[in-house]
Amino acid sequence: MNRFLTIAAVAGTVVTMSSTIAVAANETALAKVAADLGYTYSYLGPEDAASLVRPGVTVVIRPGERLFDVNDRTEAVNGPAPRFAYNDILISDALIARLRQLAFRYPKNSGNDRVAALGNSAPVSATENISGAISKLRAAQIPGSQQISVDGVAPANAPITITLVGTFSSELPDVVLNRRTVSADGKGTFQTDLPIASGFFRGGILTVVASSTAGVIAARTQLSAKAPNATVSVPADSEPKSIK
Repeated sequence: MNRFLTIAAVAGTVVTMSSTIAVAANETALAKVAADLGYTYSYLGPEDAASLVRPGVTVVIRPGERLFDVNDRTEAVNGPAPRFAYNDILISDALIARLRQLAFRYPKNSGNDRVAALGNSAPVSATENISGAISKLRAAQIPGSQQISVDGVAPANAPITITLVGTFSSELPDVVLNRRTVSADGKGTFQTDLPIASGFFRGGILTVVASSTAGVIAARTQLSAKAPNATVSVPADSEPKSIK
């Protein structure tokens, strides 16, 4: 009887290993998928996620989560959740199919760009050769508004993903308030304005992270959230003497 139990256990182990190999065989590294489909791939440190960018669309994928962002909306993964392994994010065939649909929906304007099918030789994107660092990153709240102005210097023509993160308490997790993708110009400068909604908490810490392709070193800076007109003295804000 023990011999039969041993055989059954070994058989079960073999089946489990075979299933694991089968699952792994149906997963592909996200970096490879991005290159094959013409997305610009970058790592978003504040979110422990990866972004895939094409003109008009930004996709954010997080390991272990079945939900992913497509611009300002959220979609669900039709299949297993992405997972982190071998220093990359592995995704399912179902998610690859969705990324391919988005790539065709948002084609690049250049006639030299094309979307290649997985398994075929894909054209080398110009962004793959960009290297260097993002520097002189500055962020300041725009007077009279609930927005911040962000500017900096990066390698020329590099895509820049700017992520705004709010820290409001030592007891609460950080909150991603905004994210925007811009492009550095031919001289390497970039600038954009970001709303801080809904992080209006006075004294809260706002962290701005500027990241790009794998060959570009990211940068970050911080500022404190203030009232829109914190430096302005308005008589209506003063306490009337009659109630003192």
